[in-house]
Amino acid sequence: MKTRIISGIFVAIVLIAVWSRIFTPIFDIFFAILSGAACFEVMRAAGVKNKELKIVAILFAGLMVLGIVYPAKFPFSILCIIYVLFLVIFTVINNSEVTFEHLTVTIYSSIIIPVAFSTIPLIANFHEVYDFIDYREVIFLIFYGVCCAMFNDVFAYQVGVKYGKHKMAPVLSPKKSWEGAIAGVVGVIFLNLLTLAIYNNFFALKEFALPLWFYILMSPILSVVGIFGDLAASLIKRNYGIKDYSNLIPGHGGIMDRFDSILLVMPTFYVLLTIYGMVV
Repeated sequence: MKTRIISGIFVAIVLIAVWSRIFTPIFDIFFAILSGAACFEVMRAAGVKNKELKIVAILFAGLMVLGIVYPAKFPFSILCIIYVLFLVIFTVINNSEVTFEHLTVTIYSSIIIPVAFSTIPLIANFHEVYDFIDYREVIFLIFYGVCCAMFNDVFAYQVGVKYGKHKMAPVLSPKKSWEGAIAGVVGVIFLNLLTLAIYNNFFALKEFALPLWFYILMSPILSVVGIFGDLAASLIKRNYGIKDYSNLIPGHGGIMDRFDSILLVMPTFYVLLTIYGMVV
């Protein structure tokens, strides 16, 4: 527990430091690095041994985030085509070592995961895309999305340990209960209302960009999506018989263990905000 607390504090300090650089390339590069690390963890969990394939996939995972965030500065469509050709040809040439399962795992870890991570820097640029959102609201919205993912787990765990009796997904995650899941969603709603009140009273430059009903509606949606993100990561771990993706964060596991919920929450959040921006 001591190790878990110390490493948790360290991670929190790193995230706050990166968050303070939200409008600089440091913020984007950070999520590119996370994508590469997550790609490595998933490929290792799946037993991909070929070093050349892993190196290329990890590098592409990082480049994909930057290519999505900075499309004008990267010939990204060409890079994607070259990468797909490489994967297919490389798999055929090395068919004795690289299986079709390894190919699909590589596609998931080097394309799907980076796309998810890239939505965080994309949301950070919303103040340049939509007139009704200012830069402080962007900072708050990212904090809001992360809260929906992470604090849902916190509330669900605390209630589930004490009062959880009905298992939600006994095969994928035996510790998860319906009581904990409901507590997580309800807890996140109240937490987000509290943080919105604090923001409006102490930090807002104008009336909040989103109507209250939309803000409240997103809380349970993102919380439920976060649960599925957590279960999806557990599905991979169960499939390959591992407890954690890595020991990069002592007491917590790896990047995929800590950011599994965010990988579905932030893309969903990005889509909802984009749809709202198109309508208003």
